[in-house]
Amino acid sequence: MAKLIEMTQLSPTMTEGTIVKWIKKEGDSISPGEVLAEVETDKAVMEMEAYDSGVLLKIVEKEGSKLKVGEALAIIGKPGEGFEDLLQEAKAKKKEIPATTVEAPKPSPVAETVAPTSISLAQEKTTPTIETKEVVPVTLRGGARVLASPLAKSIAIEKGIDLHSLLGTGPMGRITKKDVLDYIQSRQSSPTHLSAAIGVSKQDELIPLGGMRKTIAKRLTDSKQNLPHFYLNADINAKRLESFRKEINEFFQQENPKEPLKVSVNDIITKAVANALKLHPKVNASWMEESIKQHGRIDVGIAVSLDGGLLTPVIRNADQKSIAQISTEIKELAKKARDRKLKPEEFSNGTFTISNLGMYGISRFTAIINEPESAILAVGAIEDKPVVEGAEVVAGRVISLTLSCDHRVIDGAVGAEFLKTLRLVLENPALLTAV
Repeated sequence: MAKLIEMTQLSPTMTEGTIVKWIKKEGDSISPGEVLAEVETDKAVMEMEAYDSGVLLKIVEKEGSKLKVGEALAIIGKPGEGFEDLLQEAKAKKKEIPATTVEAPKPSPVAETVAPTSISLAQEKTTPTIETKEVVPVTLRGGARVLASPLAKSIAIEKGIDLHSLLGTGPMGRITKKDVLDYIQSRQSSPTHLSAAIGVSKQDELIPLGGMRKTIAKRLTDSKQNLPHFYLNADINAKRLESFRKEINEFFQQENPKEPLKVSVNDIITKAVANALKLHPKVNASWMEESIKQHGRIDVGIAVSLDGGLLTPVIRNADQKSIAQISTEIKELAKKARDRKLKPEEFSNGTFTISNLGMYGISRFTAIINEPESAILAVGAIEDKPVVEGAEVVAGRVISLTLSCDHRVIDGAVGAEFLKTLRLVLENPALLTAV
């Protein structure tokens, strides 16, 4: 007997979802557990699975439709079975609870922006890119063909540059990466370009709020208004930390020259934070109105900024994992976050969060606590600064950490002791195996 397929609640806080893409089409056979469609919730784009077997008789709601949980989006049944009554029933429900139709997300022509606030990759040094010799003929407006290297083409697409505007300096007039970068620099430094940019007024644009952005706005507003934040800051001498990271990566390079694991500074900080939380359980806690809950588990979230949202993939039991395991897991979760494939259990119920803006050269900043956690660590960039060694001031490498605390749970001295331990470990990374 034919039946309606309704919008499923895919996360604990989901009240409505947007159909991003139908995986099955009308006439397809369906078995329980098969993916019907991709749905954007308040957290991420997730796969909606079938609970029944049969044939997809009718897709009631097209891609881009926003439905409340429980509203009908398709009809399933036996081949050739009638479904007009169910279709009328679905439309009747739609009238009772009007649903908004929004434009379906369009694929971006370039890679999605990656985690400015978080990812372990934030502290990694950029590996010099070696431009390949391959030449890619590009067909552009007017049908003319331009010779350009793949990297030059990629940069031009990302920056919105018409390759016809450039003169190539490579063999046969090939446009190279340097040609594109020189063109960008000349535009930025050109007084004409600047004056033109100043003189052009862009029209206002209203950008509809997605479910993720609404949730972020509500949660962070609630946290900032309701949690009594206070902040502690410490500058860390990162000289040994960088040497430690270099030694680890050299080891992995020798172990697996073809695909060496690259550990970032953020991976090491994550491990150090987990160990420090183990020694200071009062920081690994949550406010429960009638009590304070000290978590037995140490699950560290890593803030990852996406195009249009923010997620915190969680490293479970981080204190029990090696730096290599943490590094690998962070990379996998970050990729899933960028692809909007994280499952609720992979980004919820953390006990502490790390946010990193070092990749943008931000020296220091304060972060808003991710409820119901009671603290978050903001990590800045490693910078060249004078430091005191013995009785002398020498050139050093310094990284700034700022701990935001919920004063209902964490007193100043408790937070300071935690930061003191974290500083001790990061300035003496050999202690990572001892604490």
